[in-house]
Amino acid sequence: MSPAARSVFAVLTPPGRGGIAVVRCVGSAAEAAVGECFRPARAAAVLPAVGAIIYGHVLDADGRPLDEVLLARVAADVFEVNCHGGPAAVRAVGARLAALGLEPVDADALLEREGATRLERDARRALRRATTPLAARVLLDQSAGALAAALAAARADLDAGRPAEAAARLGRLAASWAGCGRFLADPPRVVLAGRPNVGKSTLLNHLVAADRVLTAPTPGTTRDAVEVEAALEGAPVVLVDTAGLRDAGDLVEREGVARATQEARRAALVVYLLDASSGRRPQDDAALARLGAPPLVVWNKVDAAPVGSGPPPGETAVSALTGAGVAALAPAILDRLGWCPPDPGQAVPFTAEQAEAVAAAREALGAGRPEAARARLAALL
Repeated sequence: MSPAARSVFAVLTPPGRGGIAVVRCVGSAAEAAVGECFRPARAAAVLPAVGAIIYGHVLDADGRPLDEVLLARVAADVFEVNCHGGPAAVRAVGARLAALGLEPVDADALLEREGATRLERDARRALRRATTPLAARVLLDQSAGALAAALAAARADLDAGRPAEAAARLGRLAASWAGCGRFLADPPRVVLAGRPNVGKSTLLNHLVAADRVLTAPTPGTTRDAVEVEAALEGAPVVLVDTAGLRDAGDLVEREGVARATQEARRAALVVYLLDASSGRRPQDDAALARLGAPPLVVWNKVDAAPVGSGPPPGETAVSALTGAGVAALAPAILDRLGWCPPDPGQAVPFTAEQAEAVAAAREALGAGRPEAARARLAALL
C-alpha cells in the first residue's frame, strides 16, 4: 500500500509537556475508526462536521471511557483528538486507534504525507520543542510561510538580476537570526555566579517566578550547577545557578566551585552578583578575572546595604529578597545577549543550517557569484 493510501495517526505535541495532547488521524479509514471509539457527551451527532469541535470521550472496546477529549474535524478524512497530555492517556488513546486499524507514525512522517514542505516540517518540529509562548508564535509564523516567502523573494530578485535587493533581504534574515532565531535553535545559557550566599539561587527563583532552587542562609548550599528553562520577556534562555566561587574547604564543595567556573566559561553570559551589604571584596576581583568575557555585574542585597553605601551610580542593583529592581534585570540580560523580538509575521531563520545557508548566500553574492547564492537558497526550500 502506498504511503498516501494508508490511514494513520500521530501525536503532534511533545511527550510529557502541557495539559493537552493532540492526536491527528488521517486517511480513508479515519472516520470509521474515530466514529467507533468516540462518544459525544451531549451533541446529537456522533462526529462533528468539518470545522466543528465536539466534547466527549474515547471509549475502550467494552464501551468504558478511556479519556475525555475534544474532537475536531479538520477535513473529511482528518480528525484531531485533543486528549489529556499525560503519557498514560496518550498511550491509551493511541492503542485504541491502532486497534481500530490506524497505523501509528511520527509527526514528521504525517506532515510529509500531507504535503508539508521541508521548511514547514522543520518549523513544526521546532514548535514541538518551543519553551515560551513567544517562541511558539514566531515558529508558527515560519510554519505559515514567513521564512519561505522571504527566501523565495530573494531568489526572485536574483532571477530578475537584482543582486543588491537580494543581498538586502538576506541581510535582514541574518539580523533576525542573530536577534531571535538563534535563541529558538539553542537557548543561550545565562550563568549566575558570585561568592557563596550572595543570593544567586534566590535571584534565579525570582526570575522564573517559582521556587526552583533550594535556598538557605548557610554558605555553600548550592554544590552543583542547576539548570532551569526560563522565559525572560518571552525570550527562551537557560538560567544556571552555580556554587559560590571561593576557596572551598571540603572536597564536594571544591568540585562544585570547579564546575561553576567551567559553566561560567561556556556561558553566553555570566551575571556576577556582588553583595551590596558587604561590598566588593578581593575574592570578587579574583573570580571576575577568571571568568573571561566581561560579565554583567549586579549588586544584590541593596535592601541590606548600609546607609550611604551601595553600588556605584549607574550599575545594576537589585534585592533578590524583596524583588526590588529584578524587573529591570531581565531587559539588561537580554540587551547583553542581543535579543530583538521580531514583529508578527516576520521571517526568522530558526535552525543553524538555515542561518549558515543565508550567510553562505550573502558571501556568494559579495563575491559576485549569484548562481551559488541561488543554489544555497534553493536547498532550503
